[in-house]
Amino acid sequence: MKKKLLFITQYLQTGGVEKSLLTLLTELDYEKYEVDLLLFDHSGVLYNEVPKEVKILPPLFETFSTPLAEAIPKLLKKGRFRILTGKLLAGLLGRMSKGMGTGIRWSIYRHSLSKTKQHYDVAISYLDFFCNYYVIEKVSAKKKIIYNHMDYEFSQKYGWPCPKLDRRSFSKSDFIVTVAESSRLSLESYYPEFSNKIHVIHNRIQPKAVRVLSKKTPERIKFKQDMTFKIVTVARLVEEKGVLLALQACKILVEKGYDIIWYLIGNGPLVKELEKEVKVLGIEKNFILLGEQSNPYPFMGICDVYVQPSKTEAHCVAVEEAIALYRPVIVTDIPSFQNQIENGKTGIIVKANPEGIASGVERLFNFNDLRKEISNNLLNLEDRNKEGLIKFYQLIDG
Repeated sequence: MKKKLLFITQYLQTGGVEKSLLTLLTELDYEKYEVDLLLFDHSGVLYNEVPKEVKILPPLFETFSTPLAEAIPKLLKKGRFRILTGKLLAGLLGRMSKGMGTGIRWSIYRHSLSKTKQHYDVAISYLDFFCNYYVIEKVSAKKKIIYNHMDYEFSQKYGWPCPKLDRRSFSKSDFIVTVAESSRLSLESYYPEFSNKIHVIHNRIQPKAVRVLSKKTPERIKFKQDMTFKIVTVARLVEEKGVLLALQACKILVEKGYDIIWYLIGNGPLVKELEKEVKVLGIEKNFILLGEQSNPYPFMGICDVYVQPSKTEAHCVAVEEAIALYRPVIVTDIPSFQNQIENGKTGIIVKANPEGIASGVERLFNFNDLRKEISNNLLNLEDRNKEGLIKFYQLIDG
């Protein structure tokens, strides 16, 4: 008899969490497991990438990612007033005191979101906060596994977590999976009583699939086929991903006379601010916003340098993808990147500010031999993180 597994996440946009989940779903042994996938909504360009063996359940919250102006008439028509209240409060509560937005929104959602009808052998929440809370409160399962994809200390500074709800979720789960050693240490510093439940399983990719996709023609724009030095960043357009730092670094480089073009791939709340700032700085020809791309790999594969300017990460999938494409990588000096990149060998680690990022690009721009050396070193990382699937099986089968 196959074990019945339930995976839960919010949506399937082009983020690292979603890509990591799809990698896991692709590699599961469907001779042993019957798998359901429950999403808050069915949005995202990766939705069609779910393996055919996976049964996708009806969405929990069909307007979860829908812009407020578009969601209001839909929710009013369906009489989903609690859900509407939650969406209306989201923006306001996000600017209020720490943890308040998450806690109050869940106090509304928990009364509107239905329980699962099926009983499962293992339920896996693959994303922090609401997905974790849902698995603990609304899912019937013999075993419950919840994921932590963040640096908890950094998240606390920005007021994202609700410690009361998180502690409750951790206490009622069987295992807590965090995706980096630095994230485990951060989480344990707040919740030492759950240290025996915490396991590290790195986010994973499929290197061969990434390289195949990189050979396809870019979907929306072709790279300039001249000698311009090409830089790529793939990130959700939010403050913590450091995208504004990248913009400012680009301005520094242009002012110094470097012939560069920087492609930023992704979508998010900062898109309008970035578009405006690009014009204010007068770098429209040098800093190109490509938006969300279902296949960013052709851009990544042909770039001279890949830059990840993040202020916080757990285990960055985009960096793993750049490594799979043998691209010289520049990352910021945050804890998680210290484990992903060996400075000067498999990439360059720089200060998390515009000047630091610009200096890293300058170094690789001016020293072609260093770029080649880094790319050659990346050829030896083919089996990176291959133990992740084994660790996951141990949790669900143990």
